[in-house]
Amino acid sequence: MKRMIVAVVALAAMMLPRLAAAQTEHSERSRKAEIHLSREVVVGDKTLTPGDYTFQCRNIDGTHYLVVETTAGDPVARVPCEAQTLTSAIDISGFRSVQRNGKEYVTAVTIKGETIAHRIAPAA
Repeated sequence: MKRMIVAVVALAAMMLPRLAAAQTEHSERSRKAEIHLSREVVVGDKTLTPGDYTFQCRNIDGTHYLVVETTAGDPVARVPCEAQTLTSAIDISGFRSVQRNGKEYVTAVTIKGETIAHRIAPAA
């Protein structure tokens, strides 16, 4: 029994770096996050009105984009994004934002279960 425990612990220790690395990669498609907006927010150059939206990171032609759609699947916004590694998995999907010139701008989206934030890439 003691050998079995040692073997399991050793296997877990060997797999931990591989699992941690896999979780922080910016994958081809992230999970989808359904987020309700109770106020207007700006994503890239698009102003989203209050309502329900789906946010997802997708790799399109080698570039990662944060794609926003209505719950019916109609595209609303698409902006380049970058992965920002977090210290733990996200419990609740949401977004970060900043206030500028009286408007709220989304700067990153976090998706439940992921260990990265999808940061909106700065404009070139």
